[in-house]
Amino acid sequence: MKVEVLRHPTDEDWQRCKMLAMNTIGKKWAGTVSDTWKHKILKAGHSPIRTLMFTIRIELPYWVSVHFVRHKYGVEHYVSSQRNDRQDEYDRTKAPQDAMVTHIMDVNAQELIQMARMRLCGQAAEETRHAMYEICKAVLEVNPEFRPFLVPKCRVGEVGFYCNEFKPCGNPGRYIP
Repeated sequence: MKVEVLRHPTDEDWQRCKMLAMNTIGKKWAGTVSDTWKHKILKAGHSPIRTLMFTIRIELPYWVSVHFVRHKYGVEHYVSSQRNDRQDEYDRTKAPQDAMVTHIMDVNAQELIQMARMRLCGQAAEETRHAMYEICKAVLEVNPEFRPFLVPKCRVGEVGFYCNEFKPCGNPGRYIP
């Protein structure tokens, strides 16, 4: 599985995020953005983090790509077509579900965190968890401030492990980058 982060939040993007956040409380702002502030706003999940954008390319089996396409708020998906009039590597009507596709996601920080909560969950398919793990690992190489937030939902909060799935997996936190 190959993952590549094509775009990620820069210092300029973080400054814009803070300027927007300060505007919501009626303040003007110019200056630097501390790691402490980044942590606070990511933890709070307030709307300005939706301006922090990632573009991620991953090559993965078609059926795993479908799991990511289920996320539709705060993300756009661009998946290589399997249509017979668009490619000639195989007959789409006979293609196996594990045929590889290139999937590019343009995703904001809020949705990336939500995707990690769901797709690192022990109830997600093993291959999907692995794909999300690789995405998180690649993101953390360029934006390490996201480390505490790209975790399965059972790791969210200060109370330790908590799972609200119908059938808890019993193996909390297995996939944590």
